[in-house]
Amino acid sequence: MEILVKSKKTALLILAGAILLTACNNAKPSDVTTSSVTETTERERIVLTESEELPATEEPVAENKYEFNPHLYSKKLGDIIPKEHYEALYNLIDALREGRDTFECASEEAYKWATDDGTLNNLFPAACMKVSGKSKDGSVPFENGTGRIYLNMPAEEFVIREKQYEAEIEEILNKWLEPDDNEFEKVLKLYDYMESTFTYGEVNPSETGDGADYKAFQLKTGVCDHISSIYAYLLMQAGVEALNIGTYEDNVCHAWTYVIVDGKSYHVDATWSLKSYLNIDYLRFDYFMMSADWRTESGCPLNDITVPLLPRFWANYYEGLDLKTADNKYDVLQFGKFERLDEANKILYYTDALGNSQQLSYA
Repeated sequence: MEILVKSKKTALLILAGAILLTACNNAKPSDVTTSSVTETTERERIVLTESEELPATEEPVAENKYEFNPHLYSKKLGDIIPKEHYEALYNLIDALREGRDTFECASEEAYKWATDDGTLNNLFPAACMKVSGKSKDGSVPFENGTGRIYLNMPAEEFVIREKQYEAEIEEILNKWLEPDDNEFEKVLKLYDYMESTFTYGEVNPSETGDGADYKAFQLKTGVCDHISSIYAYLLMQAGVEALNIGTYEDNVCHAWTYVIVDGKSYHVDATWSLKSYLNIDYLRFDYFMMSADWRTESGCPLNDITVPLLPRFWANYYEGLDLKTADNKYDVLQFGKFERLDEANKILYYTDALGNSQQLSYA
């Protein structure tokens, strides 16, 4: 179920590995029954309040404003992951996109991080499980500032594969987002993309030797770690700071997305509100833009947090890395459902748990 977005300039139809957390094995917190929220038989839409008609002299909006970014970076982890690690990763990515078999690398530690399945799964998914940092022919993986690339498929085939993946990412961004969307709008619209497009289910990447996120993206199905990671990846591609994180606490094994909007942090769980999973045709806000308290109350304590991008995986190994605090501005959306979006005035209209129409400024 796609969102229809009315552009400010033209009326557009917005259509739409390694696994570190392999499944959501905890029972989902008790849901508010669908009867507690006013249902509708009409397709839910994000509609702007501006006129659909344009002057005849209006220039058409250029397509494909969003371009694939091969060099993603997490500011949140900037002080933890050394700069040379990112430089090695970017050199590796550039080499892979050009079909080369070596890349510049400052250290063996940087080489290991750049070629690690966890890194690639989150920052360059098409290469996860296709690239190895271990020698297959007796050669030395890293020496004298040069890292070797061990591909398990012909380089020219990988280049084609990667270009197709990049085109798919660009297509999603340009069909679901508008060039002037702010961070909140991007988070909301890509959240709806995930909820409307993906189904919950296991994937078996080993069948094709693909990374789990890449495979889940192709199938549009996955468990919590796939869904949260893909959502984070799309947000980063759109220029929004996001991380795939999770927890193992009180027998809970679950993953979701940590986002930073306008300098403030929130937790967004794209798995527990899938429309297909809940058998609904509207967008629910039960797990959208959650504060730390809301996230904990929903069944996911924030005591032992995992971050697949981190070299040591667990956030509590790193002093000063705080993923618990989050603004509570959007907690009023809990158990609500989407009505419409007034982008001109930056107002979100929604139905609350009692069935009343409400509005919230996201300016």
